[in-house]
Amino acid sequence: MGSGASCPQTFPPSRLPVILFFGLTIVACGKGASPSAPSGAGGSGDTAGAEEEAAPAPMDAREAAQWERAKDGDPEEAMRLADLVGCTGLRERAASRPELRATALRAMRYCGDFSELPWLAQVASGKDDAEAQSALVAVVDMAARPRRSTDPEDAQELHDGCAALLSLARSTDRPRTRRVLAIRALRMLAERGCVRAADIPTELDAH
Repeated sequence: MGSGASCPQTFPPSRLPVILFFGLTIVACGKGASPSAPSGAGGSGDTAGAEEEAAPAPMDAREAAQWERAKDGDPEEAMRLADLVGCTGLRERAASRPELRATALRAMRYCGDFSELPWLAQVASGKDDAEAQSALVAVVDMAARPRRSTDPEDAQELHDGCAALLSLARSTDRPRTRRVLAIRALRMLAERGCVRAADIPTELDAH
């Protein structure tokens, strides 16, 4: 009797198959069209959002002025730059504008977290000696800060950065000065749990 509530009994029995056919066709079309619309809209929106997040934000006058003040290496100006743009901002500017790279690396030592440690370790392993030196000095200064009582949100970046620094410290074909700085940083970072002290090379003493 449930079918009588949804389908009036005024239709002759001979027409019921036709009615059922069109009803099933409408349901089938609805089920086929529903997933395609959200999937297409969602896919393009997610891609566009990712591309927008990957691109650095335009530089305003205040930031441009701070980069200019920090380019000569003044520690206080470099600290203000790091506070203004943040660690990720320093890395993004260094990647998009080579003329800011040296300033960004000097300001990295004032970062309040280890979110860019993998990038600094990558620079430390690169071909440019001056950049590698600046990156390692920044890491040493960051590692020398007292450990905070709260758990870091950048635990994965800390782990990945320590692994890259350990690889550099173990590479006998790398310049001694780089290996010494990497070992010095690793010895301080060991207390944060990203590397075991027993794994750090001992043939070089970072005095």
